[in-house]
Amino acid sequence: MSRPLLPPAAERPQNPSRRRALFAATDLALLTAAAPSLSAAAEPAVAQPLRVVHGFADHLSINLWLQGTRADALEVDVRLGESTTAKPVTTVPVQLDARTDFTETIAVAGLEPGERYNYTVRSTKSKAVLARGTFKTQVLWQWRTEPPTVRIATGSCAYLNDFKYDRPGKPYGGGEEIFDSIANLSPDLMLWLGDNIYTREADYTSREGINRRYRFYRSHPTMQKLWTATPHVAIWDDHDFGPDNSDFSYPGAGWSHEMFLRYWPMPYSPPADGLYGKILQGDVDIFMLDDRTWRFPERWPDASADKAMYGAKQMLWLKAALTYSRAPFKIIAGGSQFFNKVSTAECWAHYAAEQADFLRFLEERKIPGVLFLSGDRHFTQHLRIQRSGLYPLNEITTSPLTSGLSRVSDAERSNPDLVAGSLLAERNFALITVTGPRTERALTLEIRDGRGEKKWEWTTTAAELTQGTKA
Repeated sequence: MSRPLLPPAAERPQNPSRRRALFAATDLALLTAAAPSLSAAAEPAVAQPLRVVHGFADHLSINLWLQGTRADALEVDVRLGESTTAKPVTTVPVQLDARTDFTETIAVAGLEPGERYNYTVRSTKSKAVLARGTFKTQVLWQWRTEPPTVRIATGSCAYLNDFKYDRPGKPYGGGEEIFDSIANLSPDLMLWLGDNIYTREADYTSREGINRRYRFYRSHPTMQKLWTATPHVAIWDDHDFGPDNSDFSYPGAGWSHEMFLRYWPMPYSPPADGLYGKILQGDVDIFMLDDRTWRFPERWPDASADKAMYGAKQMLWLKAALTYSRAPFKIIAGGSQFFNKVSTAECWAHYAAEQADFLRFLEERKIPGVLFLSGDRHFTQHLRIQRSGLYPLNEITTSPLTSGLSRVSDAERSNPDLVAGSLLAERNFALITVTGPRTERALTLEIRDGRGEKKWEWTTTAAELTQGTKA
């Protein structure tokens, strides 16, 4: 979508010169300055800064993403519980190489369900401690107990000011305390809904530029707590993929695909020609869609039968995966809005044939438990699409995390599908909580501001989302 207007002056950073001084440093200096203090007094000094991001955790394993500043051989010791001196249950070797910007994603396997573990990352040669952290595997509840409580944080549009490459003028990003607000909740998962980074004009014309933008985000001081506070999964939208409103004609798509896989620990095995898949968190299925790889240009005629956002292959997969799913809640996550009839921005409503085909599928198959998450718009809203004889479809758009805000038009405010009181034009994120016995699951979605304070909430039940689906 087009760049939104700047937020009101009161919401902008109040000391841009101080921020400019912070981010004008070189990448290496930024990495060094933001390095966590992780070594104990009795251990060797830290040899180099190291970034760690927690990827998706299942019952028996977790992905950990690492990035250093030079080539090095590392070892990751993983121990059960909180003790850092107990015998490791596994040790994973890691080799950082310049060809991948000193990044590596490792699979820590051979773990047990529902257990907390701690890890220590050391340089194999110097034995210096580079990082420490803790994580927890998912509980194996199936056929044993009631399903666990599930807590998922989610949001979109994370703009971090970088004055060397930003457009001139007042800063566009702000409110970065929101990252700590999410981290302080310790959710089971953080689901990034696209525009997780913002490539600039100097970035998306080269592979190296896109890599540099990712490195900037990974090393940013305000995000360090969040990277290891919870597992992270992500989909992408236009600013992760390339220029504003980019589509499959963008010639750097291969670079963007490569860097997404380099910097996001993948929670599933993505197909070679796209980034889509499904994960299970507790008893909640999350269908993570790719709205860029096959996307036709927005200005392609809306009525054209061939105009597609997701493409035939991905849509066939989604239909099959929804048909297979037995989850009480089936969350479909996309970067662009799905059902906003009045939107003049990017929206699936402008891809009429593909959207109509999917809605017809949901109606004919009577798929229960479906709800939609989207981002992109730089304001938040809850849309409810009524259907004859079936439960309504609910779409929650949550945006932005730290980007600027959009001016909300009169058409948006009077949208007949808008749930009253749900439109919010300030930085925010969503927290989804699923509770209750297996046969009585309930879902509550809260929209929280940058301080973590609740602005509104919506609650539904699995039973409500089956209305009209049973013969």
